Amino acid sequence: MKLARFHTPPDGSGASFGVVDGDEVVDLGHRMASFEAMLTELHNATPRPDDPRWPVSTVTWQPPIGTHAKVVCVGYNYPSHAVESQEAPREWPTLFTRFPDSFVGAGRSVVRPYDTDSLDWEGEVAFVVGHPARRVTADRADRHIAGFTCMAENSVRDWQLHTRQATAGKNWYASGSCGPWLVTPDELGDGPLRVTTRLNDTVVQDDSTHRLAFSFGELLAYISAFTPLRPGDVIATGTPQGIGHRQDPPRYLRPGDELEVEVSGVGVLRNPVTDEARSLNPAEVHR
Repeated sequence: MKLARFHTPPDGSGASFGVVDGDEVVDLGHRMASFEAMLTELHNATPRPDDPRWPVSTVTWQPPIGTHAKVVCVGYNYPSHAVESQEAPREWPTLFTRFPDSFVGAGRSVVRPYDTDSLDWEGEVAFVVGHPARRVTADRADRHIAGFTCMAENSVRDWQLHTRQATAGKNWYASGSCGPWLVTPDELGDGPLRVTTRLNDTVVQDDSTHRLAFSFGELLAYISAFTPLRPGDVIATGTPQGIGHRQDPPRYLRPGDELEVEVSGVGVLRNPVTDEARSLNPAEVHR
């Protein structure tokens, strides 16, 4: 099952959520309380004949995460990326957080701040919590995961490197993206997921989650030990080797670029890149 959040046509003013069914989106907002409720009540999310339907081509995607989600990101979780970043292996996961409004949905423009040229790509697979999780053991983590999605967990490198804390470089408004939807675990099976990032159709990152230093279950167990996780919360599992900052010379995202993140079995997250307007209106970016 593919679960999504979106704005409905004709003017994109109606925010809703539902299930992607082929080339249509089944709108469940008229009979389920919220996107988060849908994650916990998947047995009620089966499309019905009276559910409104929209052609996929007519909706505007929103990030498929909770309205007030905790977004916890993992750094250096692919050993090859740790090596290119000159970081030693860690005994525990390296974590930082992002604000939900630092993401846009699929098809929307990723925004480069007008006063820096160091916006860098980071393709990842992320998973979204479907049932409350606190002190979950790794072997029971799958019971708390609603689905997996693609994420461009991009970074403004010069701000990230101001200090050892990454927060400033990771939370620029609309600098990352997430989506287009969640795919439930039953559709993906137990095998590893391949994560591929393309910049203007050229592959810049390509790796498999079987090489993660910390597995999905280990991450959920570690994070849920210190903070309660709720439906709609997100864990971004790390980016592979191949970031622009480590190229010679460095290559960063520029206006006119198109960035794609593909996760096998999930789909493709595609976003153009644009420069921030000096009068950026947050309401317009997220419509």
